[in-house]
Amino acid sequence: MSKNLISLKVKCPHCGRSLMDHTLFLNSKPSIKVRIDMMGKQGILNLCSTYGCFDKQSTVELIKDEIAGLSCMHCKKDLKGLNVCDLCHAPIVDFSLDKGGAVHFCSRIGCKKHFVSFEDIYTTLTNFYEEDLYGARDTDF
Repeated sequence: MSKNLISLKVKCPHCGRSLMDHTLFLNSKPSIKVRIDMMGKQGILNLCSTYGCFDKQSTVELIKDEIAGLSCMHCKKDLKGLNVCDLCHAPIVDFSLDKGGAVHFCSRIGCKKHFVSFEDIYTTLTNFYEEDLYGARDTDF
């Protein structure tokens, strides 16, 4: 995985607390830590925070093509959003981005559908460039 990709900093869309795990790094960046329910088994799932990277570590077996239930580590609320994956029809999971906007990804294990959305892209990008090094190659967003 290239070091030139963007690392997302995310938080729970319900309680607003950070989901970043600075104790487990994936792709040399802090991972995203959530609770997982996979076919009746509960555990912890760490996701790579680098956009486009699908590396993950889980304390429960991840079963390809099954839908994972994900929830916040803090408030324990379900992270399933209102959208459905247009590729496989599974629920889409939503995280809020630390600097505005949201990242969305499919809850079906193995589906690669993911995207970022912004309510106000001008403000988000302005904050990004003011707070981070403009033109930085290894960036956290």
